[in-house]
Amino acid sequence: MAAAGGHAHSGPHLHEHSPHETGGPPTVYDWKVYHPFEGVPARAAVEVSPKRGLVPRWRFVVPHDYQGVKSWGVGAPGGKQISPEVKRAVHSGPTRLVDGPAVIWFGGHEALSSKLSAYLIFEGEPPHYLAFGQADEPGGPPRRLEGITFAAHGHPPHPHGADRRPGPHQTA
Repeated sequence: MAAAGGHAHSGPHLHEHSPHETGGPPTVYDWKVYHPFEGVPARAAVEVSPKRGLVPRWRFVVPHDYQGVKSWGVGAPGGKQISPEVKRAVHSGPTRLVDGPAVIWFGGHEALSSKLSAYLIFEGEPPHYLAFGQADEPGGPPRRLEGITFAAHGHPPHPHGADRRPGPHQTA
């Protein structure tokens, strides 16, 4: 599997993505991809945390028909212990991004920080894109999204540039 940088791999590894690597504007999140995860070759974890400050009302966004989400939650940076116990968890969809694809979104309200990250764990084929953002209101959808794509995946990139973070994506 390759992540946004398009690098092929063998053995356990960690990817850290920067806006310079993807050619997009500056990002507000730190993205890390762990693969394989928990010693399982077909499993990967994506860790997202703010570069600075706090991020309450955080949301992951995946294609509405993606079936590979194993779990999601929060934990300390580094991916060692991830808890599915998310304060005021929300889940919705499918919904359509403005002029974009149908997606599902899910997340929580506990503020992410330098000491608490959000995690998405998937198994098998990765989604052709994964986005992350913050909702304006409790229980609401994310408004501005950043995203990554998995380059070795056979799907075309997100139609509105989710392969370049951050993106101006907004939900309807």
